[in-house]
Amino acid sequence: MPKREIKRALISVYDKTGIVEFAKALSTEFGIEIISTGGTAKLLKENDIPVTLVEEVTGFPEMMDGRVKTLHPKIHAGILADRDNPEHMRQLKEQGIKPIDMVVVNLYPFEKTVADPTCTLEQAIEMIDIGGPCMLRAAAKNHRHVIPIAHIRSYEFVLEALSENGDLDQTGRSCLASIIFETTSDYDDHVEHYLCKHWGKLRDEIYEGMRERFEGMRKRFPFPTMDSETTDSFPGMSRLILADLLTMRYGENPHQQARLTGWIDSPTQGSNLVDNDLSENSGLNISFNNFADGHAALELCKELTRGLCRTGFQPVNPRDTGSQSEHQFNLERLSDEKHTRRKLPHIQTPGKTYLVTFRLKGKRTLSPGERSLVLEACRFWDGEKVNLHAVVIMRDHVHLLLTPLELKTGQWVSLSEVLHSIKRHSAKLINESRGRSGAIWQHESFDRIIRNNEEFQNKIDYIANNPLKEELDENGYYPWWWDEQIHANEEVDRLETGPTLRTSCCVFIKHTNACGSSTDLDPVKAYRKAYLGDPNAAMGGILACNFEIDHDFATTVMETYDRFGKEAGAGGFFIEVWIAPSFDKEALKIIREAKKWGRRLRLLGVGDMDVTPDERDLEYKSITGGMLVQTRDMVGLNEDQWKVVTKSTPTDQELNDLRLAWLVCKHTKSNAISLCRDNMLIGNGAGQMSRVMSCRIATWLAKENGHKDKLKGSVAASDAFFPFRDGPDILMEAGVSAIIQPGGSKRDADTIKACNERSVSMIHTGTRHFKH
Repeated sequence: MPKREIKRALISVYDKTGIVEFAKALSTEFGIEIISTGGTAKLLKENDIPVTLVEEVTGFPEMMDGRVKTLHPKIHAGILADRDNPEHMRQLKEQGIKPIDMVVVNLYPFEKTVADPTCTLEQAIEMIDIGGPCMLRAAAKNHRHVIPIAHIRSYEFVLEALSENGDLDQTGRSCLASIIFETTSDYDDHVEHYLCKHWGKLRDEIYEGMRERFEGMRKRFPFPTMDSETTDSFPGMSRLILADLLTMRYGENPHQQARLTGWIDSPTQGSNLVDNDLSENSGLNISFNNFADGHAALELCKELTRGLCRTGFQPVNPRDTGSQSEHQFNLERLSDEKHTRRKLPHIQTPGKTYLVTFRLKGKRTLSPGERSLVLEACRFWDGEKVNLHAVVIMRDHVHLLLTPLELKTGQWVSLSEVLHSIKRHSAKLINESRGRSGAIWQHESFDRIIRNNEEFQNKIDYIANNPLKEELDENGYYPWWWDEQIHANEEVDRLETGPTLRTSCCVFIKHTNACGSSTDLDPVKAYRKAYLGDPNAAMGGILACNFEIDHDFATTVMETYDRFGKEAGAGGFFIEVWIAPSFDKEALKIIREAKKWGRRLRLLGVGDMDVTPDERDLEYKSITGGMLVQTRDMVGLNEDQWKVVTKSTPTDQELNDLRLAWLVCKHTKSNAISLCRDNMLIGNGAGQMSRVMSCRIATWLAKENGHKDKLKGSVAASDAFFPFRDGPDILMEAGVSAIIQPGGSKRDADTIKACNERSVSMIHTGTRHFKH
């Protein structure tokens, strides 16, 4: 594509971060004429940047408080004209319209506005941008001739291209155009979602009042009555956008074709099977069934991690550390320009203090061990090249408050050099732990240069409150947060860079049901108990662990049959897929070299599993002619609703086992009966047509797998109520001493009576967990 001379740029932005520097570069370095509107034009003029007002171009004043300003033929014709079409150019000349070669627009912050609980409908509607999307879409459509820019992070990209080539090539223009359509589509989705929530409650009344006129429409597209809670969860029309990620050899069976797809802009956050590093599998095909079973393993392991394995941190509360001395730093007065969210190193002022942020690429997250590595890297230059005032390592980003030092008079440390060193060093350590290579961080940005002591203290508080805001702290303490005044005075007060007493969890899955599950402070003990739950089923199954896999633990798994197999009589051992937050380099070496089956073992590093599910996430199930959609089953250990309904009360150990059994049962196909003893699953009756049969299978499996002695004093969980006492009778005859179930049957009294006859305790949870 031939180079296009860029003569005129239209700039109209709500968020004016970095726009002064960008516009100044366009004007002074490249001689580009700036056309602008309202507040943007005022800001540019105040900074001595020549500006032509839109009304000077259109010959028409802004109207209606700025609602109408750019919606004019002289603007949109200038954007949409095809420079290669002589007729287009003739018409422009005839009407006295000059082409516009660049459009820089960011949209009203609708999503941020409606996130405020005090936002009214009128305020929300006022934040619906009209002209902005129109100009962006016009520029994106005509991107061969017009450079469309919607994001601050694109400024440097465009300036670099103009500096190097005087223009953007077709690839760069197409990339920016695709970003525009994604941005405007997302914007419309936010507006639609909000308005459907607000107006959805009136929908039935509207249709009821216009019944005769719209009777045909109602028959074809019925709208059932929805309460407010349902309306919030299902905001009108569902639109699923999926991206193809992986083609598989086949589906559930060889005659079926299959692909892996991923949601675009899904609310799902945290560890999942799509956003993980598959590079270590070296071309090994992860099958349809592997992913289906892997999903079941990961979801159960995450549930157990949240419910039973929360990290126990040292009881240090940053809010109980007493008063802090005032921090001292350069208080030289800055200009009123807002230095926000610009890529480094283009704006650096010697002696200033910066709040800096950098993020992981993609949707990956840092494991606890990786967060410790990043914290170590951030503190490496403290006192030598920078004063590090505070830092927090979050799941997918880092906040730093720091001041570069003056090594010699007038010679200041380069801020970009320090930040790049931190990123390179931490990336190297993380890649070594993951057994991969390549960049993991995005370009850093800074939110602002700190101007005074009040702002400095506010940023210290902002950094300290990040884990609290995202509910990552434990009793007010978060091990990947550091502050110079609180932690640097005494060695005993320095930050512990890792968790203590974290309970380990191991899960074996076969055909989406748990065949082994256990928790223990010792990872090896947790694994051994999970494996011995049903070693025959564990062989060839899916393993999930909620901790980073190191050399020693990998050795244990690879030697499973040698260490535990003969005792259980499995006759051999291998696993198809192994899921964990991460695998260190030495673990990968053992896995691939210790046994032949390790070479074909699929490894999925999914990040930290201690992640709270997003309430916006929906579950979909395909049926003939349509799709079933439901909210996720978010209820876990809702112990505040549990009721002991028998004369006997569970012991502490029974209560621990009941918790494990209840969560395993939740993730087992209905009808489900799960038996546990000593923090270990010993029998699981899954997917039967009658609950009685599930009871029989669970107790039979426990005996078959060598747990007959464990049955006495074991506990049982049922995913739904017992319709009769025959199921509990089978369980109690086998030795079960405590039962947990939803309750709610017409014959609950009979079941309770049966338990009282044998002095067995029973808990009603009030919650059913059917899983089809």
